[in-house]
Amino acid sequence: MKNAILQAAMQGKLSEQLDTDSSVDELLDNIKAERERLVKEGKIKKEKPLPEISEDEKPFEIPESWKWVRFSELMNSMSTGPFGSMLHKSDYVSNGIPLVNPANIINGCIIASDKMMVSEETVKRLESYVLQTGMIVMGRRGEMGRCAVVGEKENGWLCGTGSFFMMPSTCMFVDYLSMFFTTPYAKAYLSGASVGTTMSNLNHKILSSMPVPIPPLAEQKRIVAKLEEILPLCERLK
Repeated sequence: MKNAILQAAMQGKLSEQLDTDSSVDELLDNIKAERERLVKEGKIKKEKPLPEISEDEKPFEIPESWKWVRFSELMNSMSTGPFGSMLHKSDYVSNGIPLVNPANIINGCIIASDKMMVSEETVKRLESYVLQTGMIVMGRRGEMGRCAVVGEKENGWLCGTGSFFMMPSTCMFVDYLSMFFTTPYAKAYLSGASVGTTMSNLNHKILSSMPVPIPPLAEQKRIVAKLEEILPLCERLK
């Protein structure tokens, strides 16, 4: 039931398409303008544009007011956590700053482990991997689609070796993107396209190229509100 509801949400079947909403084209223009400004300011690098999404890549129908967009086009930055050689067991301390590995991402929340903490000196050394409020952190190995939004509490924590960390455009509703990755489509895509033999291992190219259904901003918020209302009921019915 939960999967069916999530899939319906990504097809626009749980939300109204309202003529009063600003168009998705306006949203995408704003995202593009924000990225161009950040490139000009030297805050992000200019990325090579990816090919347009073909009809064959679209897995299901979406409302006419929505658009399919590649995931990287919605991000201001995307990075993997530090290489394993950059962190050693000797770097772990008690009562330090938490690391965020895939095992710390549970049901859309980031749960710290007192066994996986590092000192302020280590965080300073790896400052380019520090998490900021509003980012999405996602496991890149094991169960695909496991992600969470970085809140004020986790601001300043360190991304671990097995995770991606991404800053979405401020024009997007980050909770919509987080919900999207819990859907059967997203999990199936990432699992089917991932690489590795003994365990799934997601790479930057696969995630960047992923087609994402994007509604207007106001509808993104309505979808998340509806899912937050319905999904807890599904849990009670288990």
